[in-house]
Amino acid sequence: MLQLLLVDDERSVVETLAETIPWEECGISVVHEALSGPIALQIMEDHAIDIVITDIKMPGMSGIELITAINSKWPHVRTILLTGYADFDYAKQAIVQNTFDYLLKPVSDEDLIDSVERVVKQIKEKWEEVASYRKTLYTLNENLPLLRANTLNELLRGSNQSALADKLALLELPFAAGDQVCMMLIRMEERFAEMPGQDSALMEYAICNITSEIMQNDYHIWHARDAHDYIVILVKPRNPAVAGAGARSLLERYAAQIQTNVQNYLKGAISVLVGGQGTFPGQVKEIYEHAVTSMRRRMGHGKGLFVTTQEALDSSPMNTVWSLYEPPTLISLLDAGRFDDVEAKIRHIFRDMLETGGEQDMSEQLIEAYHVLAGAFSYIIHKNGKLLSSVLSAEALKFFHAPAYTTAAQLMEWSIRILQGIREDADQELKDNHSTIVRAVRSFIDANLAKDVSLPAIADHVHLHPVYLSKIYKAETGEPLTEYVYRLRMEKAAFLLRTTPSKVFEIAEIVGYNNTAYFIRVFKKFFDVTPQEYRDDDGRGG
Repeated sequence: MLQLLLVDDERSVVETLAETIPWEECGISVVHEALSGPIALQIMEDHAIDIVITDIKMPGMSGIELITAINSKWPHVRTILLTGYADFDYAKQAIVQNTFDYLLKPVSDEDLIDSVERVVKQIKEKWEEVASYRKTLYTLNENLPLLRANTLNELLRGSNQSALADKLALLELPFAAGDQVCMMLIRMEERFAEMPGQDSALMEYAICNITSEIMQNDYHIWHARDAHDYIVILVKPRNPAVAGAGARSLLERYAAQIQTNVQNYLKGAISVLVGGQGTFPGQVKEIYEHAVTSMRRRMGHGKGLFVTTQEALDSSPMNTVWSLYEPPTLISLLDAGRFDDVEAKIRHIFRDMLETGGEQDMSEQLIEAYHVLAGAFSYIIHKNGKLLSSVLSAEALKFFHAPAYTTAAQLMEWSIRILQGIREDADQELKDNHSTIVRAVRSFIDANLAKDVSLPAIADHVHLHPVYLSKIYKAETGEPLTEYVYRLRMEKAAFLLRTTPSKVFEIAEIVGYNNTAYFIRVFKKFFDVTPQEYRDDDGRGG
C-alpha cells in the first residue's frame, strides 16, 4: 500500500478529498494533507510519500514550483496537478516536470480515482521491474559472500536442503553430493577477540583472504562465521589425488601456514583446529559438531593453539541435545514473538528423543532439555514484567516447582502447554493495547472534530506511524480510520440539524468544514440529500 499527499491552500478541498475518496480501494493506505508547498515539502522529508496531488495556484509556492522541487529531490514520486485554469502553458510546464496527470477543476471523483489507480498501477509495474531477473542477478552478485555464508550455516545446522544443487549452482559453489570434504575451525584470539563488530568483521575477511590465497591451488574454499564466532572453513580437494593418504598432512601444513601468516601480517593470534573428513552434504553437520566439541575440550583461551582431531566421526547419538542451542535459539524466538516457530523448535528438539526413547536411557537429555526450556519460559515471562503465576495455570506452574515428567512425550506436552499460556497472554495484552489505542484515537477525534483530525495528526497524537495506526484501527474496528472521521462528522452534522436551530454554515464549522459549499457536497454524498433538505424532511417527519 502506498502513501499519498494532498496539497491545496483551501483546507476544505484537501479534507473533502481525504474523506470522500475510497483511497484504500485505490491502493492508498495513508493520506497526508498540506495547505502550502513548504508544508508539503516538510511532510515529504518526514514520510515516504509515493504520490502527490497538488493545486497549481497557491500563494507563496505554486504547484509547478512544488513539483519541480519534488522532482529534483524525490524523482521516484509521481505527481498529479489540479487546476481551475485550462491554460496550455501550465500543461506544458507539467509535461516538462514529468507530471503523471493534469486534471481541471472541478474534478469528478471518478476522474480522480481513475488517475490515482493508473498511477498506482504504474508504480507497481516499476517495482516489479526492479525485482526483475536482471536486477535480482545484480543484487545476488553484490551479496554473494553473505548468501554463501548463510547457506553454509544452514548446512552446519542440518537445515532442510531441498534444491541444494540448484542453490549451489546459483551461488557458484563447486560442491556436489558425494564430494569428500574436510573442515577447519578458526578462533580469533587476543586483540582480534576484543575488537568491535565492524573491525572484527574486517579481520575475518582478511583471515579468509589469507586462507584462500594459501590453499586455492589445491582446494576449493567455502567459509562462514558460525553462531559461536568461529570461522568455519569447508574445503574440497581440486584434484582427487589430494584426497588420498597425504590429504590430512597437507591440510595441517596449510593450517599452520595460515596461523603464521595471520600472526605476521595481521599482528594477532588465531587458534586453528583441523577437523575430520566426510561426505557432502550429509556428514557436514556431523563433522562440524565433532569439530566444535573438540575445539571446546582442547583449546585454551587466547593461546593461539594449533590442534588436529583424527578420531573417526562418532556414529552414535551425541550426548547433548544440540537442537536446544542451534540458532535461532528459544529465547531469540520468544523475544521476537514467533510462537509458531517456537512450537516447531520444541517439536524438533524432542523428535530424536521420541524416536530413540525406547532404545536408551534419555534421563540426562531430559534434564538438560527441561532446564533450558524452563529457563527460556521464565526469562520471557519475567522480561514482560509478570510473575509466572500470573501467566500460567496452577497445573502448568507445578512443573516449575516440582518437575514431574518421566518421558520425552510428557516434557514436550508440558512445554507446548506453557508456550500456549505465554502466547494467549501476549495476544490478550496486544488486544488490550490495541483497544486502548482505539479509545485514545476516538477521544482525540471527538475533542478536535473542528480542527485537524487527519490520519497523520491522529498518529502523531498517539505516537504511532500513520500506516501502523491505520492497520491497527481497521483490524480492531473493521472500518478505515478516515471513514470513521467522515462518518462521525456527518452523523454529528445530522444530529445538529435535527436538534438545533444553528444555520448550515455554523454546523459546517462545528464539524470541521470551513467551506460551506464543500460541506453541503460531502453531506449530500453521504445522505443523498442536502443539509437543508435533511432538516426539512426531519421536520415534516416530526
